[in-house]
Amino acid sequence: MILVDTNVLVALADPRDGLNARAVADLRRLVGRPMMLTQGVLMEAFALVAGRSARARLRAVIESLDPHPCAVEADRDFWLEAFAWLERYAEHDPDWTDAVLAVLAGRFRKWSVWTFDREFTTLWRSSNGSVIPLAVTNHGK
Repeated sequence: MILVDTNVLVALADPRDGLNARAVADLRRLVGRPMMLTQGVLMEAFALVAGRSARARLRAVIESLDPHPCAVEADRDFWLEAFAWLERYAEHDPDWTDAVLAVLAGRFRKWSVWTFDREFTTLWRSSNGSVIPLAVTNHGK
């Protein structure tokens, strides 16, 4: 399962985004692999993509990815684990979405994160301390 981060969705939805070409190339390599979106990623992407046509492109991207919704994050113990992760990395100012992706990657070993955030490779670890597996590892911002 591939957990899709906000920056990937935004890049795919906006051809003018500086990461669009990378996102499209990554998508070609990841075709056929199951994807998942969290509520936080959806909310962030919607907030970052302004205008009717941009939101229509975002919807088209989401429909083409055919992602599974993430139900795991709607659990009190999960929230507490995410808050603990945020406290551990507080000096680096991660957000809720980062925490959710890191915790999910730690709980489900075969899940990877598709992101352009360098911190997932250089700094952050899953809540259990393991390296966060990435769906694509050749770049970061």
